Amino acid sequence: MTRPIRPINIKGYSRLVSPVMDRQTPVYNWHAFKHSYSRELVTKLAREFGLQEGAWVLDPFCGGGTTLLACKEMGINSIGLDILPFSVFLTNTKTRTYDPVALKKYLGRFDGGNKYIAKNVSLPDIEIINKAFSGGVKQKLLYLKHQISRIRDVETRNFYMLGLLGILEKVSNTEKAGGFLRIVKKNVPAKNVVPKFLEKIEKMIDDVEKFNKELEFVNATSNAELADSRKFSSGRKFDAIITSPPYPNRHDYTRIYGLEMIFDFVKNNDELKRIRYDTLRSHVEARKRFESSGYEKPAIIDRIVARVKKAGVNNSKVPEMIEGYFEDMFLSLVQMQKHLKPGGKIALVVSNVRFGGVNIPVDSILGKIGEQAGLVLKDIHIARHRGNSAQQMGKFKRKPSRESIVIWSNP
Repeated sequence: MTRPIRPINIKGYSRLVSPVMDRQTPVYNWHAFKHSYSRELVTKLAREFGLQEGAWVLDPFCGGGTTLLACKEMGINSIGLDILPFSVFLTNTKTRTYDPVALKKYLGRFDGGNKYIAKNVSLPDIEIINKAFSGGVKQKLLYLKHQISRIRDVETRNFYMLGLLGILEKVSNTEKAGGFLRIVKKNVPAKNVVPKFLEKIEKMIDDVEKFNKELEFVNATSNAELADSRKFSSGRKFDAIITSPPYPNRHDYTRIYGLEMIFDFVKNNDELKRIRYDTLRSHVEARKRFESSGYEKPAIIDRIVARVKKAGVNNSKVPEMIEGYFEDMFLSLVQMQKHLKPGGKIALVVSNVRFGGVNIPVDSILGKIGEQAGLVLKDIHIARHRGNSAQQMGKFKRKPSRESIVIWSNP
């Protein structure tokens, strides 16, 4: 009989499970993808797993691309998957190798930004766009999008498009706050849009020059693909998996990164909704997509759901979301086990959550579910404790939830 694995506090991980320390790191900071962890966490885990140059790492929830970019710096090959098209684009754009001289050649084509209005470029008719941008700001953004679309080289075009997406929040009447995209009146003058864009691009080119000077391994493969963690196939077996799934905290990435999605990745609101419904059931609007053959729901989930229902929540779909999240994570862990080499390791960053004041030990439940998927639970490292939401704080006072790194190995 194997001993139960209990979560234990581990020093040195607290700062690493947040992207904050990379705010000044070239390339990593090209876009404010807040739902991520640090470059240093990836390098620390890679060392602990004994990964060498030429190894292969998978990140099935690649998000902002931190795992792939850090692996590239270490000479480790990597593949990322994500169901959000923007995340795939962001990851691939950050991990490509650029010639700064070639990038600078295109700066001049945006000089007429405050004179010319693009008439043959539009955005999907989705309500948030009109709330987010004034008419003048929107026209300048469309001008920039049109000019970028004329760049023939795909990787250069994507580089400039990421620069454009990177200023959307700054020139809009929105801000990302926790799990929401809030409307906040900023009154940004339209004349500021093009200068902000050029400032962003020049900073990105400067980052490329710094990154290239420090890049020791130039032959590592990095590529992200549009795929679902619950059902994907790859002919490759991986040495390790380093990832962080969405937390079951009701954060809907299709809304948080809605401006980016609408600007370049969906044609209409129905398409955006389809992606929302298809995402992992970590928020109440996601829907069941796959049957989970072989899944045995841990008894603790029924007890937790009963307590949450009794405590009361502001959305009746929360109990269903909780059950669906762990079922979807079982499917994801099955796929990870299938694509992991014997002896390979998985590191999964996840946070516990509270609903109606009821604590949900997401890390330990996933530890057990991973064993159902054929993995061997090795450790649960408690990295830090996070405060509960403002709503929970007001009613239930401060009751922090732990954020942990769950470690498995493949037999």
